[in-house]
Amino acid sequence: MSDVLVRVLVVLAVALMAAGVALLTRRTTTYHPPLDISGLELPSGLVVFTSTQCIRCKEVLAAAKSIDVPLREVTYELEPNLQERAGVVGVPLTVAIDESGNLVGQMAGVVGVRALRRAA
Repeated sequence: MSDVLVRVLVVLAVALMAAGVALLTRRTTTYHPPLDISGLELPSGLVVFTSTQCIRCKEVLAAAKSIDVPLREVTYELEPNLQERAGVVGVPLTVAIDESGNLVGQMAGVVGVRALRRAA
């Protein structure tokens, strides 16, 4: 093989590895401590805890509105006591509640339509 071809292949390999690392580091999992919703009388379906200053909250709400499930938004500026009583420390936070009022799923950060459908 010629020296030029080897150099081109090395540059391509390094570029592909850099792109792979960039994709892997971009995927982050957002964590939120488990909520205690007992006594809060939240409806069954999806409940999205938001803030008016949160751009990502709007993305989650748009995704949640695109599927056909009961949806309740709890905005910090309008209902701070409810978020504090539930133990919400970061938004957006989406929870799925069954017909009995039990928490069956909790997702922090931006959530896609497929994940919302699975949770609801």
